[in-house]
Amino acid sequence: MERIAITSRLRVRPLTESDFEDYRRLLALPAVAAANGSSSDVDRAVMARWFAADRQSPFAFAVTDLTTARFMGVILFYRHDDPEEKSGNPQYDVGYFLDPVDWGQGIMPEALKASLHLVQRATVVTQAVWATCLVTNRRSQGVLTKLGFQTVTAPFVPVGLPGEAAQPELLWRLDLPGNEKSEF
Repeated sequence: MERIAITSRLRVRPLTESDFEDYRRLLALPAVAAANGSSSDVDRAVMARWFAADRQSPFAFAVTDLTTARFMGVILFYRHDDPEEKSGNPQYDVGYFLDPVDWGQGIMPEALKASLHLVQRATVVTQAVWATCLVTNRRSQGVLTKLGFQTVTAPFVPVGLPGEAAQPELLWRLDLPGNEKSEF
């Protein structure tokens, strides 16, 4: 199965080991860290562990400029753990981040839509895709709304690590049919 999607402006391809420095650079940008509710001064070793874990997710994509191959962002799909789900159909949590120089240009909705098509083609059953974003992250909420995600909870404060200040988030859901020709 082909795991690359090309749009009019972008290439969405598997995240590779050689992407680590670009991944680290983006996550260390204060605007990206703030949008994700994290610190911009994360230790390199911790960042390397995050990167290794992210590359192990079922679908881990780099977003690059189609013309210049410039690394623009990352889209990650993790297995969604829902003890109430009894169908056995795969469900995923999606997370993403984009270089702030590319914000406001429709890049992430375009890239996320392409990545959703890749995930949809790789699975044969209906699945749900979940996302959380900070209540204050209006840009991410706009991306999710544009793609048809629906909020499923009122704002909630997730359980954080000890000593970590948690911020209110929203939970979103998108149901995808298991047919690659469908649109969402």
